[in-house]
Amino acid sequence: MLTIVLAVLAAALAWSGIYWGTEGQHWVWAAFGALGGFVAVSLPINLWVRKRMEAIFGGIQNFLVSSQDALRHKVGALQMKFSNQQKLLEMVEKEQAESVRKALDMLEAVKPLNKWNILAEKQANTLRAQLLYQIKDFEEADKYLDKCFIMDPLLQAMRMARMFKKGQFKELEKAYHKGVGRFKYDKALLIYATYSWALVQQNKIDEAIAVLNEGKEKAENNVLKQNWEHLVNGRVKRFSNAGLGETWYALQLEPMPAVRPQAQMQFGGRPNRGGFR
Repeated sequence: MLTIVLAVLAAALAWSGIYWGTEGQHWVWAAFGALGGFVAVSLPINLWVRKRMEAIFGGIQNFLVSSQDALRHKVGALQMKFSNQQKLLEMVEKEQAESVRKALDMLEAVKPLNKWNILAEKQANTLRAQLLYQIKDFEEADKYLDKCFIMDPLLQAMRMARMFKKGQFKELEKAYHKGVGRFKYDKALLIYATYSWALVQQNKIDEAIAVLNEGKEKAENNVLKQNWEHLVNGRVKRFSNAGLGETWYALQLEPMPAVRPQAQMQFGGRPNRGGFR
């Protein structure tokens, strides 16, 4: 990363100049000078990178919001004309995918910043993973899910969902333990829900009961509690995470119940920046 290289070079020059350029060779003053040189170079560069990142992410967010608003108005005008709601839904999904592809192209503006700040690439990968997952381009999303910041339980649940789909059950178990270790209490709700669902799909009912037993105590959620009761009493077919709403369906492990087509962003309507502030 160029910022570190330049900052270290500035620190070395400052140290050498003070140490060898003054009488008595005061290493303490030289050390302070080196620190000052490092900060004087790295701070303005990092501030510049941060400002550019904010502008890029802000532009993408504004574009996505405006695109969704325009599509929402379009859907409202067409709903009465479309007798086939499935075709209308397909049209909505197609236009949403086109908007996301344009947003991904806008994200390419981050690449020149990667050489200045190593975190810039991770922040961009976090948004790429979310957007690609949203339009069901899972193979591409997989490339970035392992390269992004997991600052949100939804992102961890997305990784777990992909592991399940690919039959990576050992990795899935590790991801579950990592998730509940990182996200505490109600923040781990989706982690418990996703892993218990995956265990039920594998007919590992006893293990799912154990996960839900821990989850209902720590996350204190009625959906987990009800699912635990269903499994304990042998009502496996009544297990359902539908009560979690769009957050659950955003994982695309199960199809969302048929509703009138609407144009809206998944993931709460706002892309996660992977910890970028």
